[in-house]
Amino acid sequence: MELLASYHPPLYKEGQAIEKPNTKWIWRVFWILLALTIVEVGTAYANYLYHFTDKNNLKIPFIILTIAKAYFIVFSFMHLGHERKNFKMNFIVVLIFILYFILLMMIEGYYQKTIHVHTPEFMHGINHLLGGGHH
Repeated sequence: MELLASYHPPLYKEGQAIEKPNTKWIWRVFWILLALTIVEVGTAYANYLYHFTDKNNLKIPFIILTIAKAYFIVFSFMHLGHERKNFKMNFIVVLIFILYFILLMMIEGYYQKTIHVHTPEFMHGINHLLGGGHH
């Protein structure tokens, strides 16, 4: 036990006053997340009752609100907000590239429905063996 204590000295010493925990930031983030969630749910419910817009028109604002909530969760509770600026920028750049590639894949998937590739005649036998059927 003595060896362990030398590596990890106790933070609390007997007779020392215990500091009040700093929970102000947790509550601030909680209220921000609650407000964003109320806006999301309220907008969806109001649209359900009054049909003021098409559901497709609500997708972009909901995506923006979801990204805002993810920002507060990652930067507050996962402590990314306390990291160095270079690490934050690397994280954000990678996230932007991932979102960009997802967008490109979605666009490419859409065009897969509209563009038909015609295989040359000599490929029909190979295409049939691979399960592609006849073109």
